[in-house]
Amino acid sequence: MVKRRHCCPDLPAKRRLIDPAQSSQRRLVLYTPSSELLRCLGLFLRRRCYKLDLSPTQAIGWLRNIDNYLLIMGYQPVSFLSSGSVVFLYMLCRDLISPEADSVEQLQVSLLTCYFITHCYTGNENGYPETPFLVGSRTAFWDRCLSYINIMSSKMMQINSNRQIFREMLAELKAIGR
Repeated sequence: MVKRRHCCPDLPAKRRLIDPAQSSQRRLVLYTPSSELLRCLGLFLRRRCYKLDLSPTQAIGWLRNIDNYLLIMGYQPVSFLSSGSVVFLYMLCRDLISPEADSVEQLQVSLLTCYFITHCYTGNENGYPETPFLVGSRTAFWDRCLSYINIMSSKMMQINSNRQIFREMLAELKAIGR
């Protein structure tokens, strides 16, 4: 019989063991299915753009269509709509999408620009095609991208480097669905 060696023999056995209940409880706090977060994002957009006749699933459909296009065309190996990317997208939408949007197209233009920036900032590829994200003119799209990046640059860096900010955004997004 082989005697098991521990990396820290000085510690009592009780302290060496990881309590599975605490470990999994901690993970549950941070994990929320992306489908649930997308539902919350759809609710946020409907409430934010209160003047529009918009269902919560309509805007999420735009995102899913682009995601499917990028999968089919081989730009990404798996769906981009993960929990982390949805939280990042929510942060952009929260600060950049105006409650004064006058048309569904105006909302779509802003949302897809935020989605493109999310892909570029958090995605795995070096570059994504602009075509599936375009609504309107190419020049206006790139002007909007640069404007949004200038406005959000410091927050994009903060959420990427500070877990607490990410947790706060996640909690805020989840609260919308309650």
